[in-house]
Amino acid sequence: MKKNLVIFALFFAASVFVFAPKASADGVSEWSDFENNLRKGNITSAEGKFLADKLVPKLHKEISEKGIKEVPDWIFPVAGFKAANVSNAKKIFKSMSDSVSDTKFLDGMEFLVQPYLRISISTRTAAKSMTDVVAANDGVVIYVKKGALNSPGGNTVWLYNPEQNFFIYYGMLKNISVNLGDTVAAGDVIGNIRSGKKGYELNFAVLMYGDGEFTLFNYFDEME
Repeated sequence: MKKNLVIFALFFAASVFVFAPKASADGVSEWSDFENNLRKGNITSAEGKFLADKLVPKLHKEISEKGIKEVPDWIFPVAGFKAANVSNAKKIFKSMSDSVSDTKFLDGMEFLVQPYLRISISTRTAAKSMTDVVAANDGVVIYVKKGALNSPGGNTVWLYNPEQNFFIYYGMLKNISVNLGDTVAAGDVIGNIRSGKKGYELNFAVLMYGDGEFTLFNYFDEME
């Protein structure tokens, strides 16, 4: 038993070393690599928690120095619509309350299928029409995944705002208009989505990091 514990400890230390932040890399690049490895299942949730504790302070310092602040009036992420247009708001609220401390962020692909992620907007707009997806607040692009239409989460963008360690997630985008490291202002276009027969759908969430945990931020209370 003792021998098994030693072997596990050595394996954990080795895997953390492999994905540990490099001293010469900038915080954004390190975070992007971390996110890639997390979603690919190359690191466990325990390893992810350890690394996030190292990476978030560096990300916070680096982006705070750019003067990025939280804009008090958050913008609804789908252009032309408001929070009142979300047809599944009750389900999102319920899953938010159920999952506020269980976001699955560190559980690899499992995060991408959480019920609180999907915003649905019913509309009479013709199917296959496009609309812009915009930055809900100021931030820096810390992760971009393009060419992934048929994979879980699809084309993806993460923004980071250091004010309260906000991580703003956009998934299932049709096209992406930003690149890693870009600074965006609230309302700037970051990509677009295409409507289906029932309307538009966007994977969206705002997470806050603190005390080693990623928890949900209720953005509905901050935007029209």
